Amino acid sequence: MNLLFIAVNTQYIHTNPAVRILRQRLIQRFPQSSEQVQIAEFTINQWDDDILGAIYRLHPKVLGFSCYLWNIATVRRLCTEYRKVDPSAVIFLGGPEVSYDAQAELERLPAADFVLCGEGEYTIEKIYPFLPQWNAALEKISHIPGIVYRNGGEICTSPASEPVKMEDVPFPYSEKELKSGRILYYETIRGCPFQCQYCLSSAEKGVRFRPLEQVFRDIDRFLNAKVRQVKLVDRTFNCSKAHATAIWKYLSEHDNGITNFHFELAAELLDEETLDFLSTIRPGLFQFEIGVQSANPETLQAIRRPADMEHLRYVTQRIHSGGNIHQHLDLIAGLPYEGFASFADSFQKVYEMKPHQFQLGFLKLLKGTGLYRDADMYGIICRDAAPYEVLKTRWLSYGELLELKDIEAMVETYYNSGRFQCSVSELEKRFHSPFVFYQSLAAYWREIGAFEQNHRNEQVYELLWLFFRDSLNPSNGELEGFKWLLKHDLCLHQKPKRSEERIAVSLYHTYRDRISAFYHSQEQGERFLPSYVGMDPHQTARITHMEVYPFDPRSGVASCWEQDKAKGMMLYDYRNREWNGMASHYWLPFEDNQNSHT
Repeated sequence: MNLLFIAVNTQYIHTNPAVRILRQRLIQRFPQSSEQVQIAEFTINQWDDDILGAIYRLHPKVLGFSCYLWNIATVRRLCTEYRKVDPSAVIFLGGPEVSYDAQAELERLPAADFVLCGEGEYTIEKIYPFLPQWNAALEKISHIPGIVYRNGGEICTSPASEPVKMEDVPFPYSEKELKSGRILYYETIRGCPFQCQYCLSSAEKGVRFRPLEQVFRDIDRFLNAKVRQVKLVDRTFNCSKAHATAIWKYLSEHDNGITNFHFELAAELLDEETLDFLSTIRPGLFQFEIGVQSANPETLQAIRRPADMEHLRYVTQRIHSGGNIHQHLDLIAGLPYEGFASFADSFQKVYEMKPHQFQLGFLKLLKGTGLYRDADMYGIICRDAAPYEVLKTRWLSYGELLELKDIEAMVETYYNSGRFQCSVSELEKRFHSPFVFYQSLAAYWREIGAFEQNHRNEQVYELLWLFFRDSLNPSNGELEGFKWLLKHDLCLHQKPKRSEERIAVSLYHTYRDRISAFYHSQEQGERFLPSYVGMDPHQTARITHMEVYPFDPRSGVASCWEQDKAKGMMLYDYRNREWNGMASHYWLPFEDNQNSHT
């Protein structure tokens, strides 16, 4: 028998741990199956015909698809077409997108034979011996928990499966996969103590923890392979302080200087002792995702998400002040009692926390959640097709939601990219609030048709300058000064090659002798570019970049500055970047010969 577990991911860089865990579980229980049980991964960006052909060439007799919001439409098409080319194959589905509505899924998809519901580690090993002769063995599998299956014209449901013990979950990745350079996923917890009504974890009961000795062994495998990033899929990683602290301390003590670990956590559970410890870890070792979702108390009560906004603000500020942990904060549009004005207020309160990434998400009405059950009560209307995203609610119209979509695009482009810190900071000063700024910027893009076009990197900078010019009636000095802020923002991330004509500014030709003298100075090289000592100065200049400015761009557009008179030079070192990806940079003012590093 050839059993093929199939994953269809959003991008190639992602990996699917579920199919790997099921395969490893079968190999543990049936060692002889190692050659017969395989995995195939694809992406939703591939043509169906290419995926179908790749699957067929592997000659599977049993196909198991891992189903999620993002791939269910593709999976349904693949199942339907594969049934035509191999009518005798056994096809089954698993995953969160089909587990909570399995009977309806089988009714919708005649090509599928059964659904593996919920956690599949125990169920897959029990049904494995019956898979080669599935239809003949239906009477024998009826007692196996965790499946909904087709028996002739009838759809039958077996008892629910028992929760899987975390010590029984195999480590998903092979040594080869650990060195693949892709994003790897790992879990130390199943379940969640919270009952957030938009989340599938609200349908589960209890929290289970993987034994720490197993976690440490697994971590060692990631660290020894020098994996770039490991994303923990635990719903609330720090729901147990003892569990989280033990793992964080182990990671800190065994840090390889390379691997980044991403955690989804509840910031309100972090106490002073934990915050003090977190301030000591290596910059870039940890990355935190914190789901705020809303700052509206009535909304938070309706979705059963306890939150103390003042404490949350304090915790995120403490973490931010350490300068060593990337923070990702989320809001969800479309929740009960959250209208446009309320969402704008939530936006403002989260924005003030200065996250490194600020995600504006839109409610997805997932089967099995409390909001799915209570949608009519709240007037929540969503799309019929996955990912079941909200279209309108009693408090938020479709038109307002479209406006929030535009704002989300501007936040993604100009905030989350991290490429416009100085220029955006200058613009924020000139609006009533950051939300109004992004709202105005989105309206400008919509007005000039910018959303309908693809833009080169330099054009995105130019569009921000055009917005500044057309929306704020700046003086000629302010308009020219804003170009210098954009120049600095660009140089922080890449050595400039060309700029759009309207934002091109440079004092290089006036001060090129001074720039050349810097690169030929042994004293300056040893002080600012020690890793380049001994390199030919011309080669160093090609790898790094020096820009002369009429004012310090880190302070914003000065109220009074002389356009043709230089204030100082900024040195950008692209080979030695800071933990957040920006080039190391040094300000060398002219007037007092003092040097500073940012």
